[in-house]
Amino acid sequence: MATSSSFSDKLWKRLEVNRDDDTNVDIYVNKDTRPLPPSRRPYGPWHFVGLWMITGSFNVGGWTTGSSLISLGLNVWQSMLAVIIAHTFVGILCIMGGHPGAKWHIGFPLWMKQNWGIWGYLFPMAIRVFLSFVWTATNTWYGSQCLKVLLTCIWPSFLNLSTPLADGTMHVYDFVAFIIYLLICLPLVWISPENYRKPFFIASTTVATTVFVLLIWSVVRAGGGGALLADGSSVSGVTPARGSQLGWAFVAAVTTNIGGIATHMWSQSDYTRYARKPGDQILAQLVMVPLGTIVVACIGIVCTSCAATLYPQEEKLLWNPYVFLEAVRKHEDNRGARAGVAFASIAFMFSQFGMVVGSNLVVAGIDLAALLPRWFTIRRGGYFTILFVFIMQPWSLLNSASSFLTVVGSFNVFLGPLMGIMFADYFVLRKTTMKLTELYANAPNSIYWYTRGWNWRAAVAWVLGVCYLLPGLAQRAQAPKEIWPGWTRLYQLSWFLGCISSGLIYLALDYFWPMPEKLAVDEHDYFGTFGDPYIIEGVDMKAGSDVVVPSEKDDAIAKVREV
Repeated sequence: MATSSSFSDKLWKRLEVNRDDDTNVDIYVNKDTRPLPPSRRPYGPWHFVGLWMITGSFNVGGWTTGSSLISLGLNVWQSMLAVIIAHTFVGILCIMGGHPGAKWHIGFPLWMKQNWGIWGYLFPMAIRVFLSFVWTATNTWYGSQCLKVLLTCIWPSFLNLSTPLADGTMHVYDFVAFIIYLLICLPLVWISPENYRKPFFIASTTVATTVFVLLIWSVVRAGGGGALLADGSSVSGVTPARGSQLGWAFVAAVTTNIGGIATHMWSQSDYTRYARKPGDQILAQLVMVPLGTIVVACIGIVCTSCAATLYPQEEKLLWNPYVFLEAVRKHEDNRGARAGVAFASIAFMFSQFGMVVGSNLVVAGIDLAALLPRWFTIRRGGYFTILFVFIMQPWSLLNSASSFLTVVGSFNVFLGPLMGIMFADYFVLRKTTMKLTELYANAPNSIYWYTRGWNWRAAVAWVLGVCYLLPGLAQRAQAPKEIWPGWTRLYQLSWFLGCISSGLIYLALDYFWPMPEKLAVDEHDYFGTFGDPYIIEGVDMKAGSDVVVPSEKDDAIAKVREV
């Protein structure tokens, strides 16, 4: 028994993540959960451009952004306008969501401690981890479908593996491609996020070139913009929305676009923490977030329209790029077409590597490292998340445009109120300040302890911001073609209503029951966030009276406070 116990102890000890020993804080801190030092912040403005091209627009999801809106009853031009309005707004929100990471170089989980409390942050983190599982599975499925097209170009007999699986939502060849693509992702998880700059550059240039080549080829081959641009209803089979119905369909399109990227907006700090300077994230997000998505979504619409003209025998609109590429391979049926489709499939596979690994697995890894820093690093968290892709069953989630919109639209109900709370807390009440050392505390003397570790103001504001949107969500899930008076319209405005109402309720609760020391900041750079660390093990950071701080470091901290 003693030998068995000794072996178990050694195993657990071996699995423990090395604890950073240059900080003296209450909680377990490793290299991935502390505020990042300058040596681990290589991202400049152009690196964020490459990041956003892959994770925000030039990918499978970006391609389908506009064309899937046609299922709501909008025509091509109305869909494009909805994309432009939604993603211009998204660009501004992404800058706001990334501000704490760029300024204080902490990840999203630590920011949640500031407005939810030392223990209360577990609630938004649970939602965030769940969404990481959903989007990892979804984007892995997208990538595997691109791989399936590539394998079919090389071996057309691959499609002979056509036995239906999962109640007909996929076939054996889909599942085989899914497994292979997942295995390809595994070694990529080992790369640290600060080393993603070159992979993002390669993937972004490859897929951007491919997208424009597909646009040119489609327009030339179809002799114009295609049937969808001329008469969308006759091609799509969707009755055009008119009158007040059109107005609400347009509102739903804008809200759905925001819902599709709300998870990304919410946790921007996980990547902006790698910024060299606070302002390095601004240009890329203000320009590339709306511009990239607008360009790709419009190209997706045009290519879908051209495909409707070129291949009228297809039963449905080819609104997914891998479905479009498969149709080109099947109907053109020549070596040149197969070669072109193969290269295009590889480009979209590259972009999905960025989505699966760079956007989803890294974020999940950061979240899990913050929740269990003794056992998880970003790498370990990423590999752990991969295990859940089968549980999420993306083949069932994404088998039609309408179901896709139901899935992504439902996130608005929960994320809008959460974002309203964090924006109200950070920008309005705290004036973009935070006390880093208190975020790493685990005792009632922390200013972020609130009530037993929970900020009840955030909890109340979130519940009140969500409750009146739930009936509309139920209608969307159970009877998507029906209109429930009042509830359906509230749901179509869910992100905006939830964000504004929860934010205002949170501010009102703080007005009557103020939080302590809202503008508190550390007097010294205890973590070496703005320079080299100088705190050694055993020194009480909260006392700090005997610590001598170089004057240039004090100047750096002062400049950050002013941003």
